Amino acid sequence: MLTKHRIQLDPAQDEQQLIDPDVVKRFTDYCNIQRDETVLEIGPGAGNITEALLEKARYLICIEKNQKYIPLLRERFRDSPKLKVIQDDALKTYLPKHDRLASNLPYMIAEAFYQRTLRIGFKSAAFIVPAGFADSLLAEPESPEYSKLSWLSRLFYETTLQETVPPDAYLPAPRVSTAIITLKPKAPMDDIEKTLMELVQQGDKYTKNALREALIRSKTCDTKSKARQLVKSLNLEQRILESWASRLSLNDLQHIEERLTHITTG
Repeated sequence: MLTKHRIQLDPAQDEQQLIDPDVVKRFTDYCNIQRDETVLEIGPGAGNITEALLEKARYLICIEKNQKYIPLLRERFRDSPKLKVIQDDALKTYLPKHDRLASNLPYMIAEAFYQRTLRIGFKSAAFIVPAGFADSLLAEPESPEYSKLSWLSRLFYETTLQETVPPDAYLPAPRVSTAIITLKPKAPMDDIEKTLMELVQQGDKYTKNALREALIRSKTCDTKSKARQLVKSLNLEQRILESWASRLSLNDLQHIEERLTHITTG
């Protein structure tokens, strides 16, 4: 198919295709797809994972940015009425409603797309990512690898490392080792976690505004006036209050968490 469509795979553009059928099967098993569910696949490429997902899903939507794969995908799956292929950028375009999310994520967008998942709803996700990225998501608070990504992972998801993927499972072989991870969204344990989730999900707002809205949405406060007073009582630095919520550092987020815990429980 690649030869027929004159497609040259460019490793510099993260165009490695998963070709090991056993790994493809296990990956789709990890997706935990039910027969009545819709799956969204990001970056199908030549469609090897797509083919396996189609066997399990009621309906499959694929978003592929690279135009060169579109004719191949449409020819390969021309007889499948339950597949829709969209040519667009998964970091920017509207993501259709779905039950499960799957992707052999291009290395260059792994973190950016992961951040986007925090603002969309799904039952579970299965991703193939660089092993170092998986390590960061799974890092414990006491470890040197612990980062903002680790904090977000613990807040939003039950994250599981399913397996590492050998380089020879791809064409061409990647320069870094990869891993399959699964994400299951977590319900907040208390109002503080709910407030922090709501804060992160409003990344396009100033922190002072996002915090007020988060306190109301989490039902910590029932009026804007009370939310405004609580934000003031947190005694956060003006630098934090006037930064975009999406640009808060790990230290900033941990400080907000500590202040919320102190004010609301103390």
